[in-house]
Amino acid sequence: MTNTDFNIVEKNSLSGRDWKEELIESLRRSHQAEDWLPLSPAERDRVTQAKQSFPMMVPLGYAELVDWQNPDDPLRQLLLPSESEKDKSGSLDTSGEEISTVVQGLQHKYDQTAVLIVTQACAGHCRYCFRRRLMSRDVLVKETIEDLKEAIAYIAEHPEIDNVLLSGGDPMISSTRRLANLFAAIASIPHIWQIRISTKLPAFLPSRFTTDPELLNVLHQYKSRFQIVIQSHFDHPREITPASIRALEALQQAGCLLTSQIALMKGINDSPNTLTELFKRLHRYGVIPQYLFHPRPVKHATSFQLPIVEGMQLIEAVRQRCSGPVKRFRYILTHEDGKLELVGILPGSPMQLVAKWQQVRRGLDKSGVMLVPIDEKTCWMEEI
Repeated sequence: MTNTDFNIVEKNSLSGRDWKEELIESLRRSHQAEDWLPLSPAERDRVTQAKQSFPMMVPLGYAELVDWQNPDDPLRQLLLPSESEKDKSGSLDTSGEEISTVVQGLQHKYDQTAVLIVTQACAGHCRYCFRRRLMSRDVLVKETIEDLKEAIAYIAEHPEIDNVLLSGGDPMISSTRRLANLFAAIASIPHIWQIRISTKLPAFLPSRFTTDPELLNVLHQYKSRFQIVIQSHFDHPREITPASIRALEALQQAGCLLTSQIALMKGINDSPNTLTELFKRLHRYGVIPQYLFHPRPVKHATSFQLPIVEGMQLIEAVRQRCSGPVKRFRYILTHEDGKLELVGILPGSPMQLVAKWQQVRRGLDKSGVMLVPIDEKTCWMEEI
């Protein structure tokens, strides 16, 4: 099958479908991804083998954006298992989520924020996913929320919590009824003024927001009770399609504030041109820059890492090309102890990283600016 043939098949198959039908078809096709994608025999074998540990999910509409004939295509690398996934170095919990879990599915790492792990499902599986343990077939611990009453009771008993982050998986993959129930339960807690929702569906499944008016009605209904923030995950400017723009516009019309949280990834977006275009285009469509995350040492995904020095040089090049409103993002290393902003590099022997704690885990006494010795190969910091 040629790439052109593939595109024609998919466009016809998606015609007139709502988001649920598109999702079901994507799931059905992904079970045989090695058969319907134009891959080499070696790649087909690799996909079959990799799926035994971590599933491969390819959103059909998104698949049209991928150049499947080009091994270096960034969107292809984002979705397609690589030989490097056999590397078992790294961690399945790079930011200390286990020690921050207070109730199954509820994390309380930072004083003001409660994180609800709503689902382990996604519309597509990024090979770099920092929560790939949720979908890994060799990890049996269940982390998604089951007893909502217990979680709500905990949040209600902690008045320092003023915002709830819905995460996963992708919480927007949940049914509209379930999301409405979550909103209603959280609305009963008077000290909550903000709900944030982390989602990649504007890129992976934009029809979620353009074929379900009930969802938009729910969001609009609660905008007077909460500030609703959509933390949208875009990895590459090619993901910003006419369909994704319509999805973003629908969310804005429903009263949501849009922000961007971008994962810096080697081979996907680690160039000044790519990141500059991504930040500018997102801002053009009302998505406020928030965080650019330094790549984490995720088990089976360490090939996406790059040195901190290289990342800092890249960020400085991007900031030089962007206007003030566009370059407001912070370059963050999400450590077990908290969010560490990477500020700059001081040359010398040893070279030093200028870093600043933006937030620290509850109970820790850390704050302010620090100098950390690093070298040109330092990709991560375990002890700070």
